[in-house]
Amino acid sequence: HRSWSVASLEGTDRPCCIVRGNQTEYCCLNFQHIASRMAEAKEKRQNTWEALLRRAIQRRVYTDSTLIVLGDTNCGKSSLLKSFQGIVRNQEHPYVADYSYIKVKNRHEVDSDETLAHMAVWQLDKPSRKELIPTFLKSSGLERAVFMVVLDLSQPWNIDESLKTWLKVAEDISKQLMKEMEDEEAKALKMKVSRYVQTFTDVSMRDNTEAKDLNVLPGETKIDPYMPDINTGTPLIVVGAKGDYFSNYLQKSSTAGDRFEFASRRLRQAALKYGASLIFTSVAGEGTNMQLLQDYIFHRMYGFEMKQPANAACTVDSFGLYIPSGFDSIELIDTVRSEKSPFSDDMEFSKVYPNPNQESKRRTEEEKVKAMKNSQFYRLLQQKLSGGSRSVTRSSESRSPRQGGPRGRHQPTKSNHAVRQFFQSLLTGTGKKAAKPGDPAAKPEDKPPPANSTLAVPKK
Repeated sequence: HRSWSVASLEGTDRPCCIVRGNQTEYCCLNFQHIASRMAEAKEKRQNTWEALLRRAIQRRVYTDSTLIVLGDTNCGKSSLLKSFQGIVRNQEHPYVADYSYIKVKNRHEVDSDETLAHMAVWQLDKPSRKELIPTFLKSSGLERAVFMVVLDLSQPWNIDESLKTWLKVAEDISKQLMKEMEDEEAKALKMKVSRYVQTFTDVSMRDNTEAKDLNVLPGETKIDPYMPDINTGTPLIVVGAKGDYFSNYLQKSSTAGDRFEFASRRLRQAALKYGASLIFTSVAGEGTNMQLLQDYIFHRMYGFEMKQPANAACTVDSFGLYIPSGFDSIELIDTVRSEKSPFSDDMEFSKVYPNPNQESKRRTEEEKVKAMKNSQFYRLLQQKLSGGSRSVTRSSESRSPRQGGPRGRHQPTKSNHAVRQFFQSLLTGTGKKAAKPGDPAAKPEDKPPPANSTLAVPKK
């Protein structure tokens, strides 16, 4: 009877109101639908702003930092850095120290391509230049620095001395910079390292809710300020480069397993003393622990999540050792050594890993024959000729062919006499030519040597 018209809201598939003549009646059901959609849009806009605000806050937290890479010349530092994602090398920097920087990104986040900060990278290959390190840290300071010591595993006979040298460099520089700080600031840096080492929980143990110390109340942790033994106030990472060369070197030995255990055990002991981490790497092929190393550096500096578990059960073939700071202990290290191992902890690396180049050099030196000077050679030759002439002359006087003496080795031949006369002319400088074999003048009974000659027969 009455005309009905339906008005629809733009963008919806339901009528928003019903019109009857000049009066409008709203449908409560449709109005609630519109209201819910408006609320969702408002919440979405609010969440977008909150995400932008949160990202801006995080960006202020992720400040620039510095990575100091220490290691001997040609130990593999540059090859390691080249494999890092986001590395940019500065070719125009002076050659005193190699400089580059890394674009810091958190690859575990949704916006993994966003650059959060920059990490300056300085390489140093000579301990004598350690005074340059404070200059490298001017922009970030010691509190925003990470030290990485790179060892050349392809020369295992040198890694012990190399590790001691570069750890001492890091320790000395840290002490020098801490003297310029306030005491409270220096203590805070050391306490930060101690807290990380003592409260570390590996990925494989995060599901285990057991407390390490039953005397510690929930939410409370005891921190020993004297652990680790040597605290530099900065994260320390010990990297064994060229692990593939080390594996190939050991496979030539019948005690390959014991030698690998010796190296890993000794390096873990040194790392534990400094509260450092230990990672074996290789850039060969697809690489070994390369992504893990970069993730761990970002983890220590920026607190990014570390999803790779520790790997202490390594062999010669699978050498990818990964011991994060705070994971190791003396008890764990002692389990590495085999009871039948012929190598004790007090042995030198050069005894366990002989240097093949040095052995080859030693054998070459033994085979060398040192030539005498000309004057020494002629003097020695003159003495030998003089002694030989006297013995020959005496034997010829005592045994004459006419008396029936035996003919043989004691009588000088014409050829031997000609050779002696030739060298005698060189030594005395008479300028006379040596007599030819068969010349009657060469016979000793016809032409005896001159009186002033060293070959003359001594008077009785």
